[in-house]
Amino acid sequence: MLVILYTSLFIYMVYFSICVAPVINKTLDRKNSSKLLRKIFPKNFIFGALLSFTTIFVSVYYKSYFSLIISIIVFSLFIINLYILVPKINMEADKTSKLKNYSKKFKIFHLISVFIYLIQILISLTGILIFNQ
Repeated sequence: MLVILYTSLFIYMVYFSICVAPVINKTLDRKNSSKLLRKIFPKNFIFGALLSFTTIFVSVYYKSYFSLIISIIVFSLFIINLYILVPKINMEADKTSKLKNYSKKFKIFHLISVFIYLIQILISLTGILIFNQ
C-alpha cells in the first residue's frame, strides 16, 4: 500500500511539473496564465497534502517509522508551499503585474517553491524504491 501511495505522489507531481504548468505558461499570456495558475497551484498542493497525509496514516498502520518520517516531511513541505510561499509569490506577482518582468523576490520565492517540489518528488521516488519489495 505504501508503494502505491508514493507512486501516486510521484506520478501526479511529475505530470504536473512536465505537462500542466509548462503548457499553461507557454500557451497563455502572463495575465491569463497567472489567473489560472493561482487557481491550480493551491489545489495541486492541497491534493498532495491530502495524499501525503493519507500516507502518514498508512505508515502508522503498517508501523513503518521511516515512511512516517518521510511522509510527514512531504506533508509539511506541501503545507509550507500552500500557506507560506504561494501567498508570498502571489503578492510579489501583484506588485509587478504591470511590468514585463517579475521581481527578484518573486523569482526567489518561486525558486524555493520549485526546489521544495523537487525535493518532494525525490522523496516520493525514494519511497517507491524502498517500499517496492
